[in-house]
Amino acid sequence: MIVIGGLAANCLVVGTAHAVTPDDYFGVNAQPLFTEPASSWPPQLAAMAVGGLQLVRTDARWADVEPSPPNRGVHTYRWSEYDAIVQALAQQGLRWYPALEVAPAWAAAGAGDPSPASSHAADFAAFAGTLAARYGSRGSFWRSHPSLAALPVEDYEIWNEENSTVFWLSQADAPERYADLYLLARQAVRAADPPARVVVGGLALGDAPLAQDEVGFLARMVAHRPDLRGLVDGVGLHPYQATLPDLYARLDHVRAAVDFALGSSVPIDVTEAGWTTALVSEQQRAENVAALATDLPRSDCGVDRLLVYSWLSADSNLLDPEAWFGIWNQNGSAKQSGQAYTQAVLSMRGLSARPPPGGTLDLCPSSAAAESAGRGATVRGPTLRLRTLVNRHRRQLTVLARCPTGCTLKLALMRRHASRLTPVAHRSTRFSKRRWRIGLRYPRRARHLQLNVVATGAGGGRTTRVRRIRVR
Repeated sequence: MIVIGGLAANCLVVGTAHAVTPDDYFGVNAQPLFTEPASSWPPQLAAMAVGGLQLVRTDARWADVEPSPPNRGVHTYRWSEYDAIVQALAQQGLRWYPALEVAPAWAAAGAGDPSPASSHAADFAAFAGTLAARYGSRGSFWRSHPSLAALPVEDYEIWNEENSTVFWLSQADAPERYADLYLLARQAVRAADPPARVVVGGLALGDAPLAQDEVGFLARMVAHRPDLRGLVDGVGLHPYQATLPDLYARLDHVRAAVDFALGSSVPIDVTEAGWTTALVSEQQRAENVAALATDLPRSDCGVDRLLVYSWLSADSNLLDPEAWFGIWNQNGSAKQSGQAYTQAVLSMRGLSARPPPGGTLDLCPSSAAAESAGRGATVRGPTLRLRTLVNRHRRQLTVLARCPTGCTLKLALMRRHASRLTPVAHRSTRFSKRRWRIGLRYPRRARHLQLNVVATGAGGGRTTRVRRIRVR
């Protein structure tokens, strides 16, 4: 039987128990908010808190805190910008999730490169440790603000998309340099704040030449510093994908890689995930972010944090997809996606009349399959036989697919227009050796379609096929 529709149509649900998601699971990225006047912060932060969110992620820019080099080994830091942010968050019962990044010019690896030179890795670690000493569990900030309910930083994300040339210009030796930097920073943070979680900076998904493969990056880190095993508190991930099934497939892939490189006990923090309405409809984004909130806490993917990107965005330049990620309006009202996300969060936290959905979702089968196949074994994807038929009169694409050795199938049909892909239909199947005949409807005005098919075999290996189809 083909599973059709729904926010979690590509998942197998087992069990019936209802469980409330632990505290400090849900959050949001709010970088654009803190570029606005401080007078605009309280109503936006209050809306986050009312919506059940507890974590707010922003950059902690080393360049802003220490613009000048140390003088005879003495560091001078400027904390006023982040004091204001942490105070505003705490006043609304929100906790900061900082991403420590951006080297000052005096410590950068080169002109226009935000990554730190290896010779200044210890200076970055000093910055990280001092930040933890100020805002962490023993933080001096909280002692100097006794009227605030203390909400110390618990998660310290070391850098952001360090496998991307945008945030770490030279990628030739980035995994090795980053591994050294992470371990130095973790040691400094833990010395100042022993219970802290120090998280590998959110990895971008591989997109050559802008970003190298996230799994290969992680593997090179561990090959360079095997002592990372047992010393990583979490791995950040930014699984941006056009469709929800694609996002879950990439999460499954990374989960298996983390298990292999670092161990199954190491959680994944999804520190950015979202959709721009330059590429998807607001309704589709609303469905997607609500699905993330209800699916990931119940999944087998070991996700400990979900921080949607982004609370606000400029919503101004129609030619810039980056300007359309916001789930909330500048005037303080909720977009459909913001309402869907916060309603799902409240339900999952047991704070609404709507009970959280029950059961466990099998979103990351490759992890268990790879473990059972043995560490170091390469799990091949299944043989996939695929044909497509177009019925222009009915506006239907028929997919004929079969894996002789058996597989599950995930299909995503997208409409291509210029360089954009807009989701049209999704389907998934149970594990079978049978031949599937799956009909996917497409819009009347569509000319070009793209079909993505992911087949997952019994051993967890995946085979992916992409077909571009002209229908007019």
